[in-house]
Amino acid sequence: MRSRPGAGHEYEAAPEVRACWEPYAAALLAYDRGETEASILVVDDLGDTDTLPAAYFFRSEEDLPPLEREALTLCEGQVLDFGAGAGCHALVLQERGHSVCAVEILPELVELLSRRGVRDAQPGSVFHPPSGRWDTVLMLMNGWGLAETIAGLERFLASADRLLAPGGQMIADSTDMRRLAADWRVENGHQIALREDGRYVGEMQFQLEYDGRPGDPFTHLYVDPDTLGLIGARTGWDVEIVAHGENGGYLSRLRRSGERAAVGVPSRLTKNARNR
Repeated sequence: MRSRPGAGHEYEAAPEVRACWEPYAAALLAYDRGETEASILVVDDLGDTDTLPAAYFFRSEEDLPPLEREALTLCEGQVLDFGAGAGCHALVLQERGHSVCAVEILPELVELLSRRGVRDAQPGSVFHPPSGRWDTVLMLMNGWGLAETIAGLERFLASADRLLAPGGQMIADSTDMRRLAADWRVENGHQIALREDGRYVGEMQFQLEYDGRPGDPFTHLYVDPDTLGLIGARTGWDVEIVAHGENGGYLSRLRRSGERAAVGVPSRLTKNARNR
């Protein structure tokens, strides 16, 4: 029997997590109060600086980029939306008749989601999810980045099985950053792209700032399709790249390889993923 989404879930972001994400939350809340020019200053460890309007998180269905529109079309049944922001995806899915549990990391963002009409908004993260099982786990706006690092992605995929109802799927987007590689490492016949300091090329450091108040730096992951496939296979998932976008962007769909293996003998990796 499927648990009610959000039932029995208690989560509070650690102070170090809040220190990273407060500027993001402050900008969204400012926009919601009517400060239409609110924006987030984004600085990365490649030396790039960008300004992201808070309005982008409040866009309508018509303003969604093609990969996100495709992702919403692929959603099935009850949906768990990680990193829901201001609810632009959750609200579209609700309008289409889906039951959606929208998850955000800070309580003020959960309150924002509720004010904007998301019927089930919960605090949490990919590592501290609400209890329950869903037909679709959705992560958009570079959704795999919520796992933070390659090690974090493997940790998440090894335990994500518990989030899905039978036949369920995970849908997430990311960006292939291998064009920035300074070196390469071979792992199981697969080439891993590296930065000059030896980190995986897609492990980026970011710092957000709103209204002159910077947050603490944090790591955000951009995983290339081949590395996602390698980690997926290692943790018991079939990885399908369903669409490609601009500048290396792509959309992926994962289903449990163990569901087919259950007809015969489940693999050791699948057993381990299910027992965690």
